[in-house]
Amino acid sequence: MASNLASGTASSSSRGDGDQNLEDKKNLVTDKLQKREEERLDLVQKRRDEKEKESAVDEDAQLFTVNFARESNAIERDLKLCDSVKKSELPAYFDRMSVGVQNLQKSLSDATLYLPAYDVQHTQETIIKLQVDIHNKRGELLPKKKFAFKSKKKTLDKLDRPASGKTGASAEERNADIDDMTIELADCKFVDRNGEMLGMSGNAIKMKDVALARLSDCRVKLQGSPSAVHIRALKNCHVFCGPVSGSIFITDCSNCVFVLSCQQLRIHTTTESKFYIHVTSRAIIEDTTRVEFAPYNWKYDGLDDDYNMSGLDLSRNNWAYIDDFNWLASDQHSPNWSLIDEKDRVQAWDV
Repeated sequence: MASNLASGTASSSSRGDGDQNLEDKKNLVTDKLQKREEERLDLVQKRRDEKEKESAVDEDAQLFTVNFARESNAIERDLKLCDSVKKSELPAYFDRMSVGVQNLQKSLSDATLYLPAYDVQHTQETIIKLQVDIHNKRGELLPKKKFAFKSKKKTLDKLDRPASGKTGASAEERNADIDDMTIELADCKFVDRNGEMLGMSGNAIKMKDVALARLSDCRVKLQGSPSAVHIRALKNCHVFCGPVSGSIFITDCSNCVFVLSCQQLRIHTTTESKFYIHVTSRAIIEDTTRVEFAPYNWKYDGLDDDYNMSGLDLSRNNWAYIDDFNWLASDQHSPNWSLIDEKDRVQAWDV
């Protein structure tokens, strides 16, 4: 009888262990199913978010296109009416159109974050053509200064060439033509200089377009608040710039140091350079390698007034967040740029 009792006890224990194992397996299956469902829901939400983001970008692009067409068409209409405007009113009339073009440039700078490259290029060409037409018409009706761009016709003809094909201009050539035209149309500029200390300040650059091109071994100081700065083909240079209300465009530079403050910074085909920046949006690099970033740290008398003029938000600086258009992996850092270690940063500039 004792033997039967022991046998019954063992049998009950075995059934209990079996029940427990079965329960554990059920729980394991349930957990896996729940995890799988959570992953599915996360994927659905991610796709929904991406779709909404794409839709928002499309809406922004469409809105920009509509607004740009309306504003540029208005400027073209005003140009056609110039001949009927009283001569005494022409200076203000032309100034108003020029401000309109500046606003178009600023809106394009803001929109480059979501516009396709072709649309950016096409829109930039439209802006340049408007600038040339305004300058030439001003020179025709107010010939106090030689505003006509006789040498610009060849460049405008280049912009009309096809962007592909053996007989047409390449995309690189068209971009170079646009850069050349932008530099030539800038209100203030330093071009083709070597081994010099260069500077502009105050009202000379206040809310104006500034261009720096083909400089080598130069030290440039822009103390003020320009509306935009275009920089191309600099070698072994130091560039210091006060707060820019719009964008700074940098192309084809090497072994330079840039100390810049702006709303938007775009860097193309540049290498072996350091950037000390204050940028309120995210800086963008493209076809660019071995560049380093640190926070903006140039100080000069009147800097606070220039910040007020520019409208930049001092509390918002995305100096450490760089978008590399040539690096698509979101889970890995781009090898094309890095941050300058704090111990290696220049603490004070001898400008």
